[in-house]
Amino acid sequence: MLQANNMLPKNLQDIIPTLSLSQAVPLGNEKGVPFLMIKLSAGNEEIIAEGGISCEFKASIFNVIFQGENVALCFVQFRLNGSDKHIYTVSYDLHNEKHYNDCFDLLEMRKYGLLIVTDNAHDFIEFKPEFKADFRPQAMIHGAKVLATDYEPGLFMEVAHALTSQGQTPAELWKFLEQMAPFEKSWYGSMQLGATKI
Repeated sequence: MLQANNMLPKNLQDIIPTLSLSQAVPLGNEKGVPFLMIKLSAGNEEIIAEGGISCEFKASIFNVIFQGENVALCFVQFRLNGSDKHIYTVSYDLHNEKHYNDCFDLLEMRKYGLLIVTDNAHDFIEFKPEFKADFRPQAMIHGAKVLATDYEPGLFMEVAHALTSQGQTPAELWKFLEQMAPFEKSWYGSMQLGATKI
């Protein structure tokens, strides 16, 4: 049900003006269900109000060799109603325990929730992913984490930026990450990142 944003906790109200239209922000767990916040552009309240929102998500798990370190990261992307206009990406540093645990909970593939906001209103919608595969995403991020070296958080930021900048639009990023870590490879890819190219 659509509600005014002044019903949200103050810390969430403060995030909304700065949130990009292609970013998903993890907000922890609510009653055992991981949830994230995404923002629709102005004038999209009717999409929330009408309900019937569908969401698909996929992960892209990487080990990236950069500056002599092995950086482990996972991107999770959400696409609303199958539309390339509504794709949201979150990046997790698998070497960071909080990031890893948030990602691990999400990749249990049972339930997740999205707090979908606009500048004026919001709704919280819970989803059950349809996931049929012969691999466990949680096992894949664990494997990537095991390979990681003890790098500084700034290195993760550099690698995450280098990879996400490969897509000029959210739709291009969706395709790029799908090519680099396809479903048939258990959503996993490994690479070397140089100073000038991937």
